[in-house]
Amino acid sequence: PLIVSAGGDKLVKVWNLSNCKLRTNHHGHNSYLNTVTVSPDGSLCASGGRDGKAMLWDLNDGKHLYTLESGDIINSLCFSPNRYWLCAATGNSIKIWDLETKTVADEVKSEKQCTSLAWSADGQTLFAGFTDNQIRVFEVQHR
Repeated sequence: PLIVSAGGDKLVKVWNLSNCKLRTNHHGHNSYLNTVTVSPDGSLCASGGRDGKAMLWDLNDGKHLYTLESGDIINSLCFSPNRYWLCAATGNSIKIWDLETKTVADEVKSEKQCTSLAWSADGQTLFAGFTDNQIRVFEVQHR
């Protein structure tokens, strides 16, 4: 089993949970990181932060796969539990990237900054926490 961490040192760190030893350092971000998330199947992780890049990493091979540009600071990332999507809280918007096409499948704009994200277990509902102390709930349509 693995655990992944990120922070002010611009590194994504992959740890072996069995022996609490560092397995890999992933380099590539230009500034501090706010968020890291692991895909539901445990094969990928995504990281994001001040540089506005969502970087995807293969946890099995320890390699950088590709980078998605958000255009703004990334506060939070989360993978959809049932689709090949990555959701990002970026400044005053929420972006949903389709990871197969590497394009933005949907975007929600807001006057307030989104700071946290979570999907429901069935992937039909996205919960988003904002700087106005509100949690907004979005029903996700099948496309």
